[in-house]
Amino acid sequence: MRLADTHAHLDGPAFADDLGAVLERAATVGVRAIVSAGQDEATSRETLRLAREYPIIAPAVGVHPHEARTAGDMSWLGTMLDDPAVVAAGEMGLDYHYDHCPRDVQRDVLGRQLDMAAQRDLPVILHCREAQDDLIAVLRDRFARGRLGVVHCFTGSYADGMRLIDEFGLYLGIGGAVTFKKAIELHDAAARLPLEQLVLETDCPFMTPAPHRGKRNEPANISLTCLRVAELRGAGAIAIAEATSANAARLFPKLTVPA
Repeated sequence: MRLADTHAHLDGPAFADDLGAVLERAATVGVRAIVSAGQDEATSRETLRLAREYPIIAPAVGVHPHEARTAGDMSWLGTMLDDPAVVAAGEMGLDYHYDHCPRDVQRDVLGRQLDMAAQRDLPVILHCREAQDDLIAVLRDRFARGRLGVVHCFTGSYADGMRLIDEFGLYLGIGGAVTFKKAIELHDAAARLPLEQLVLETDCPFMTPAPHRGKRNEPANISLTCLRVAELRGAGAIAIAEATSANAARLFPKLTVPA
């Protein structure tokens, strides 16, 4: 089974002591590529370093909405985006659940990152929590259809997903939440959304799938998400793994997902 984890955070203390073992476990279940996304200058820089050490890791660099207040002119980001190893810009977006940063600042920083990615023809990784209408407004202004991007950790309805697909051609990242018993709306979405627009992710060390909720998430757990999506769609796990891995390679043209 060939799997691609399209969104992880492997930089930080959660994996500092055993990252090598974590990556070995991932490879054992079929994970062939992991996109690890930075959230500010420090985590983006560390993600680039890890990618140089571990070939399975593909780096993305950006400013998370929680960190938008201290983004500054983001000149450092431009330099990192020019690194040939970088497969995407992000994680960027809007988060109106926690509001760690003023919403107007979040929108400004998102817009500037979209422009920087467009200048380099890089895909974007989008974070959206309780902010879909404003995300769509910013995308209408700064994201041309035909560009590549993914709304990671998608937990919305079928209608929410089709709105993003129909207007912008975005991919949707399905993660551990699809294994949660009470995520009925997401179950329906994962069952009916076009398979060619879906990718799998862990968002590790967060969003741990059942039956391991409450524990640290890691890339190997993407196999559980794959199995649940397969169940919901009445398909085989190998077929879902192969399709979503192929989608990941289209979403991130610089990403290699070996057979």
